[in-house]
Amino acid sequence: MRLSALAGACALLVTASAATAQVTVSGVRNLAFGAVIRGIATHVLPTDAVKSGQFRVQASNGTRVRLQFTLPNRLDGPAGATMPLSFGATDAMLSGNAGNNNLVTFNPSNPQNVQVVPSSPIIVFLGGTVSPPANQAFGAYANTITLTITVQ
Repeated sequence: MRLSALAGACALLVTASAATAQVTVSGVRNLAFGAVIRGIATHVLPTDAVKSGQFRVQASNGTRVRLQFTLPNRLDGPAGATMPLSFGATDAMLSGNAGNNNLVTFNPSNPQNVQVVPSSPIIVFLGGTVSPPANQAFGAYANTITLTITVQ
């Protein structure tokens, strides 16, 4: 008994200053849970190279940006069915904000401030958990995740 679940990811750029014109944001990959089993929670780590959501943020050296997700608490499916969706304290990760590209884990429910370093885009990864109940309706489920970038 498998269900199909995915969370679409889209990026939104919010202007805050003249420097904003130098910032580009692109959605690279949707957060996708694949086939899930009724009654069994499925967690996707932000380090998952296939299923985690991924965004790419490019800005001029030294630009400070604020990353803020708008996260749904459910996926919507067929005939009004929903599936619980949650995000934990370590379900987001970014690289590119340090000279050595160390990965930084953060809570996607909390805004994250980042300073861009030379020639290094910020790559943001997103994981999460779906928790289908034992009587979950079969079908495809989706919702929208928004990443808002504000130049500080």
